[in-house]
Amino acid sequence: MTTTMKTLFKHALVISLLALLVACGDKESGGIDVSGLDKNSPDGAFLLTMNTLADSNIKAAIKNSLSDDKYKELVSEFENKKNEPMPEDQKMQFNQALAMLNQDNAEETLYGMVAPQLTQVRAFMPMMLMGAKDQFSQQLGATDASLAPRCDSNSDVVDGTVTWIMDNDILQEDKVKNSIAELVKTGRALNLSSADDLQKLDFNQALDMGGQVFDGFKNALNAHGININDILRSAEVSDVNVQGDEATMVASFKVFGKTACSPVTMMKRDDIWVINPQQ
Repeated sequence: MTTTMKTLFKHALVISLLALLVACGDKESGGIDVSGLDKNSPDGAFLLTMNTLADSNIKAAIKNSLSDDKYKELVSEFENKKNEPMPEDQKMQFNQALAMLNQDNAEETLYGMVAPQLTQVRAFMPMMLMGAKDQFSQQLGATDASLAPRCDSNSDVVDGTVTWIMDNDILQEDKVKNSIAELVKTGRALNLSSADDLQKLDFNQALDMGGQVFDGFKNALNAHGININDILRSAEVSDVNVQGDEATMVASFKVFGKTACSPVTMMKRDDIWVINPQQ
């Protein structure tokens, strides 16, 4: 996977994990108004990427982050690498997973596999959350300081997150079953019969399938009361400072009724503003 693709998926994962931690987006967020965004500006490029991820449009997110020449190079690289054989152990595991997903009782089978672990996790949830609270406070630098006037401090975001999770049973049986049902539905919708089918996909088909998988992942989290799309569409930026081919800004997302902020660095490559892969 190229650096650009890794960067996009990294930030999508970070946002998804943030959504999982706070377990609730701002349902009343107005969303990103893309009509006036300029992808030739660092803030416009960032917000457009967030919007395309909310649409699960991985193809658009990639295209918005690459020049035409770099996009063609990426397609060529993909076509060359897809002919490399998949390791036999990975192929076997993939085929076994497909076979399980296509069983009539796939949801029941999968829930039976995770149910014992869920019982243990729920029993130790309070202790785990308090430990996680301390860990995230240290990693985020959860002080009373905020990056911008609209931002809540990291300490407020962390405290609110832990409090909400402790007050709400996000691992309730019905929620877990609905989440599993969404994952099974997504897996079946891919219409793959074996790992060989996966390797036959061309670049556009692979990106479309990546969007399907990301959308299914978001639907599964939504079963737990998590709405990643609301969080992505609540994105705002401020304090944009452009110095040549580098720009810094403060990005914010509405989570759990709070405004969580993070510094973002954008780099201009081939006249395209992209998120700095090193941050």
